[in-house]
Amino acid sequence: MSISERHLNISTAAGQAADGAKERPVKLALVTSGLGNINRGFEISTARWYEALSRHTDMDVRLYCGGDYPEGHKLWNFPRNSAWTKPLHYIPFLSEQQRWELTYGVEQVSFWAALNFELLKFKPDVVWLKDIPLAALLKTSRAMFGLKFKIIFANGGMLKPESYAGYDVVQQIENHSYQEALQFGIPQNKMELISNCVPLPKQAADSDRGQERLKTRQALGLKETDWVIVCVAAWNKYHKRIDYLLDEVAKLNDPNCKLLLCGAPEVDTEELQTQGNRLLGDRVQWLNVAPDKLTEILRASDVFVLPSLRESLGNAQIEAILCGLPIIVHPHDGAKFIIDDEYWMTDLSESGNLTKRLVWMRENAASNLERIKQMQVRVATKFSEEILSGKFESMVKRVVPG
Repeated sequence: MSISERHLNISTAAGQAADGAKERPVKLALVTSGLGNINRGFEISTARWYEALSRHTDMDVRLYCGGDYPEGHKLWNFPRNSAWTKPLHYIPFLSEQQRWELTYGVEQVSFWAALNFELLKFKPDVVWLKDIPLAALLKTSRAMFGLKFKIIFANGGMLKPESYAGYDVVQQIENHSYQEALQFGIPQNKMELISNCVPLPKQAADSDRGQERLKTRQALGLKETDWVIVCVAAWNKYHKRIDYLLDEVAKLNDPNCKLLLCGAPEVDTEELQTQGNRLLGDRVQWLNVAPDKLTEILRASDVFVLPSLRESLGNAQIEAILCGLPIIVHPHDGAKFIIDDEYWMTDLSESGNLTKRLVWMRENAASNLERIKQMQVRVATKFSEEILSGKFESMVKRVVPG
């Protein structure tokens, strides 16, 4: 064989190999142990990324979860709120947060044991996740089974840079964490600033909105004359401060002011429910609802409140804005990143401040309408799933060798 023929064969083989590489889509595993068992921001945002990336990219995306979810691969585990972990809720010498972390850890380890079999079958190029214990365990999986996947850790939990500096790429979902990580020393080329994507709620025709609102209120036992406060958050004290919210709403002392708490139980929920029954009686409802029903509840409410003092982002705040609700939030980093408008922020660290702001919101509802519309437009553009899916795909493909 001549040199020219050999060169031609090598070139042809290289071209075929390149074509084959182009034909195989990037394999991406999105992993969340709680999805299907609990509706927190971590789980909901992971499911939304799966739906958005499946619609807008050519990657081979698979979703691995701990509960039942459409198109998700359900894996065996001990869920944090299951009968298996329930006894850990009552350990007396641990705080509420420590007890929650213990049940969460049991879920993570048990889920990881099942996840390893799926990783060996799928052989993903990239694994993306938000749970830091599971991310650490996945490093062990790589070494133990000789797998080559890269890990993208999405910092959705207000973690300090030293806890996630060792991952291949870190996705920061708001600017404060991004800047903090840069100052710590994580290189810019190991991070991406890509927020959570939030799909726009389906818009009902003007003639149908009133009927939809009335129907939802009737289903919840609410009158049209009720003034409805809604909060979407886990039912706990140590982070979401549901105890503070109950106290502040009770100070309104108005039987027509109702409180809807949309979330999921945690280790201190029973104590909170006792407090709610004592202060508000049947004026408070504890609702564990699917995401599609949540939109209907938001549209049937009059004001949204998130009483936590620290948030990395706060998906529920975005959803409330897109549904056209006025909001009351503390001026934390997440709120500033989402809206960048102090008009909607109130210092919620002080007793009485939320009560005063609720009274003001109720009295000035009509004057807020135009400002709400402007906020809707800004937020819808900033968290567009189509735009952010393109950025997410670029992040994934950048980390894949070759």
